[in-house]
Amino acid sequence: MNNLTVDDKLFFFERNFFTLDGLWMIETEKEINWNVALKIDLVVWKKFLNIIVRRIKEYLNINTNNLPDLIEILTFRWSVEGWKYEIMQNSFDKATVIINRCPYKSAMDRNPERHEKAPLICKEMCMPFYQHIIKSFNPMINIQRTKFMGLGDNVCDFNFFIEQSSKEKFENKQIVYPMRKVSKNDKLFYFERNFKTLDGLWVIETENETNWETALKLDIIVWQNLYQIIFRRVKKYLKVETNSLKDLIEILSFIWNCEGNYHDIITVNDNEAIININTCPYIAAMERNKERRNRISSICKDMCIPYLQPVIKDFNPKIRLKRTKFIGLEDNVCDFYFTIE
Repeated sequence: MNNLTVDDKLFFFERNFFTLDGLWMIETEKEINWNVALKIDLVVWKKFLNIIVRRIKEYLNINTNNLPDLIEILTFRWSVEGWKYEIMQNSFDKATVIINRCPYKSAMDRNPERHEKAPLICKEMCMPFYQHIIKSFNPMINIQRTKFMGLGDNVCDFNFFIEQSSKEKFENKQIVYPMRKVSKNDKLFYFERNFKTLDGLWVIETENETNWETALKLDIIVWQNLYQIIFRRVKKYLKVETNSLKDLIEILSFIWNCEGNYHDIITVNDNEAIININTCPYIAAMERNKERRNRISSICKDMCIPYLQPVIKDFNPKIRLKRTKFIGLEDNVCDFYFTIE
């Protein structure tokens, strides 16, 4: 399963992006409490949206930081994520966007256990982090919001403006960007680039707020739950109808190729399968961050085996997994040896 299409990878990252964020929030709340989970979530998304804005700005080849630039960046993100909105006004000093559908509120609406959290998310999350990213983008741009679907309104509004005293710093002949229609490649850029970043920020900020042991415990729980969901989705997507060892390898190979876990399938028969991973993007990400390098061995030893065990047991309780090599422990490959009991 090496020849993945854009549709394959987009299916994987788009579907699982929102699930990953939701699981981190839910499991942190269960393990600690709601207030700490909300505090971590706010820090994560403030940092995350700043990264997203920088990446979109570069992707769209935007070289300035004026108000129409901000609107183009935000509406690109909203279009990719599936928001429904209308641009009511977009000029060099004023802009108004009306939101008719928010995918994050929709996700909470689908989960009866999260209904009561929507107003809290609106007040404690959505308001402050938009203030934060807008001021980071351009401190002369202000925002006023009066309607929130999470607080019972039928729409959310975003009213952007530049203070009268600052207008002379802007040229009146600004380009007003039309609303962009996003492509599959636009979506793949967004979800693939940001998927691992979102997970990494949750680990880092949970550790900052609590400790490494708690962050690692939550990381394992989140990925155990996420992989069970991913397995169900991929099994259906690939139209896999049985739970044989060969089926397991097909599903894992698809998932790992999507994630960038490039690997060799050494042997597969009815009773035995060996996969060697040659490149792990999660280790590569930690190696690029000198502050996270000391966590690599712990992730490999304590995280990389447990996250797979529940999903394998649910898939087929007769399948066993043995690990002896880990790239993060300075082996040249990560090995996965599967057998049928």
